[in-house]
Amino acid sequence: MNPGPLWRVFPWDLNAAEGERFSASFVPGGQGRNRFDLRGSARGVSYLAGNEEHAVAEMIQSYRNSPEPLTNDDLTVWGHRYALVSVRLASDLWPRIEDLCEPAALTELQITADRPAYRDRRLTHQIASTLHARGHAGLRWWSAFWGEWHTTVLFHDRIPADAITYGAPLPLDIAMPPVVEAARLLDIG
Repeated sequence: MNPGPLWRVFPWDLNAAEGERFSASFVPGGQGRNRFDLRGSARGVSYLAGNEEHAVAEMIQSYRNSPEPLTNDDLTVWGHRYALVSVRLASDLWPRIEDLCEPAALTELQITADRPAYRDRRLTHQIASTLHARGHAGLRWWSAFWGEWHTTVLFHDRIPADAITYGAPLPLDIAMPPVVEAARLLDIG
């Protein structure tokens, strides 16, 4: 697994304190809709992309195959501009993140390669719960977009706060290379 930076896009408020809504480190409550959410977890999970374009694509995917080009208004939600932030994990955390892209990991868990990609969230939540119960700090899996993009899911109740370092948020703009590339790949405009 690559211990390089991971990426996140989120609606940013410069005045939000760390951990608060609209900060880079905010983890939303009420989880359960997304692929590897841990229902009932007090600290929740977060999803991080393996590259900048992937992080941007997650936020603009509702415009996929749109003939209209993106505008900066499309990069704003709840009155806050989306921002891109790098996320670094402590090196000792990486071995505790199960890489489901590796066949050996799937074999050990007795999971067929198609199960983590199921649309049925009960099944994918069960995978996350199993990994969580075994003490893992998270998992890595292919993006729903393309196989060369990967998502890392962090189980926050398994991770010390000082094991995650967030870079300086960078507000998105339609001229930024990761935004341009994500829009191109999603056939927007």
